[in-house]
Amino acid sequence: MEPTAKAFARTGLTPNLFTLIGLLVGVVAAFLFAYGLQLWAGIVLLICGFFDLIDGAVARVINRETAFGGVLDSVVDRYVDFLIFVAIIYAFINGRLAEVGFLPGWAWGILAIFGSLMVSYTRTRAEAAGSGKLDVGIAERGERILILAFGALIGYTQYAVVLIVILAHLTVAQRLFAAKIRLS
Repeated sequence: MEPTAKAFARTGLTPNLFTLIGLLVGVVAAFLFAYGLQLWAGIVLLICGFFDLIDGAVARVINRETAFGGVLDSVVDRYVDFLIFVAIIYAFINGRLAEVGFLPGWAWGILAIFGSLMVSYTRTRAEAAGSGKLDVGIAERGERILILAFGALIGYTQYAVVLIVILAHLTVAQRLFAAKIRLS
């Protein structure tokens, strides 16, 4: 990643600007999901994920890591997650995505939003309580983006959402278990 980060650093753009570009790309991905354009949504979501990686990598390469940059990155990640899943809920409601399983699609979308937020919250809360860096779990944000993007690329966004629901809540349980051990 370092050679790529160095190339992006040469553009003169700040790491925070790369974070905001990632937000804009995430908004585009959300619109594509909302209108059922799964292939394009998957491609654009991968680009969004790339910007989520490159902002921090550029900050490290140019020695400009800041506390605010970390906060901005985390907040933008939550906005993108929320917008993507709201767009998917919209696609379910409007029949652009087929229903799957025993719940209506919009319910899977809500559970995916909640699971994604809880993965982040569990880590933040445990670390604030003194657990140390709590980056355990089967489905951190990067994995969830890859699952959703891959699902969209092959035309099965709805199944990717169900998988994300399961894995996100499993990750919360893994983090709670790790926090219990570390904080006891």
